[in-house]
Amino acid sequence: MMNTYEKRLVDELQKINKFPYEDIHLIDKYPLCIAKEVLKVLIDNACCGQNYAPIELGRKKINEINKEWLNRYFLEVAASCIDFSDEWEYRRLVELVDLVVPKLMPQVLDIGKDSENEEVREVVDDYKGKDY
Repeated sequence: MMNTYEKRLVDELQKINKFPYEDIHLIDKYPLCIAKEVLKVLIDNACCGQNYAPIELGRKKINEINKEWLNRYFLEVAASCIDFSDEWEYRRLVELVDLVVPKLMPQVLDIGKDSENEEVREVVDDYKGKDY
């Protein structure tokens, strides 16, 4: 049974060319413009939410996506919906990358290393030095 957050996500994805929620794992088989919009919604859930439930749901669903496809398009899509100067959003993004596409961690940390926001630079410090 779906909870409220999952129902909202299903509804939001349906607005993208009637994208079927159960096809998230097949996102790489859809036209690129649709796939990127779906990923954008998922990243937004995983990084911008102020509640743990949509964050976890977004992470879980992104983890179902083909990793090769994610490695290719993840940062481009993230740049379209994440405020890299906002500590909350950036930290959630770094956590997400650590969980699902750790290969991209050096690039994500590079984005925040010279931020004007000291808290964003602290996120970079928290993660730098780990093997990715």
